[in-house]
Amino acid sequence: MIARRTVWCDPRVKDLVARFVPCADEVYGLQSGTGPECELFRKIAEQGHYAGRTKPSNTRQGTYAAAPSGRLLASVNSNDPARMARMLRDALAAWEKLPREERLLPGEPAANAENRLRWEQRYPADGLVLRVHTRDLPRAEDAAREGSAKDWRAAAWNQDFAWFTRDEARRLLPEDPAAGAARAVPESLVRRLARCHLLDDVRGQTSQFDERHVARARLESSVVRHEGNLVGVRLEGETRTSSEGKWRVHGLEERSVEKQSRGFEARLLGRAVFDLSAGRFVRFELLAVGTRWGGTQYNCRQDDLAPAPMGVALTLAGDSPAERVAPAFVWAYGWK
Repeated sequence: MIARRTVWCDPRVKDLVARFVPCADEVYGLQSGTGPECELFRKIAEQGHYAGRTKPSNTRQGTYAAAPSGRLLASVNSNDPARMARMLRDALAAWEKLPREERLLPGEPAANAENRLRWEQRYPADGLVLRVHTRDLPRAEDAAREGSAKDWRAAAWNQDFAWFTRDEARRLLPEDPAAGAARAVPESLVRRLARCHLLDDVRGQTSQFDERHVARARLESSVVRHEGNLVGVRLEGETRTSSEGKWRVHGLEERSVEKQSRGFEARLLGRAVFDLSAGRFVRFELLAVGTRWGGTQYNCRQDDLAPAPMGVALTLAGDSPAERVAPAFVWAYGWK
């Protein structure tokens, strides 16, 4: 959630964080998986702010400060910089009081006998990795008066990554790289893009769409120039996803579950450059601009369910460790 990232840039928090070794991981895998990292996390979390909780949910998400031994120093689940800074100061004070023998594990963590698969192991180093940014777009006056937020949500944005294997990436390009050549990108790839990445997670966590929720998914790729090994393409298309059902839109608040509708209808336009000698894209920019509506339980749209403009920008990612994070819904890709 973008509010969480904003916290770390706040001057009240930034200097304190420098005294810690920050790390992050996907909470569901940690709280339900196997292996030493999962066991250590559960040991830490069960001393923290959600210890023992099963209702209204069993999540253990939050920020935990802990010694390498697994001894909790302090924890909180908040996007308030003041609360976060207070938690970090408490953690440092607890660390100073902790005897050395209680700071470290007695030995190396046990090996993971099951060799648990992590999706990061499927990172397509020879394929295409895109950084996905979502944000609200300016609204008409009436819509702005009704749905625009005045707090942190007004400037909210979110980030994910989209993965394509080497073979999938090549299918985004016409088979014939000559200028004027064109092809329809395989519908399965466009539908996956719509289901897993063209989502309203601007303000918080949402869920992916299922196959049955995709009403339109079209993307055309055409060669606009071919110079040496470089092939420039234009991308143009459209998608529409829509889902109806009964679910909460008020987070963990106890409210009746009402019939809801959510979706996103967008036009797609982009450009990219493919290097034939390297067998990969060296430039990629794709915009999806359109109208979103509805909300899900944790995406903070409870007072903003009416149709409103939203944009998604997909650009070429780097290969730093922070950019090798698996897509939020990679498990819905259909990859084995």
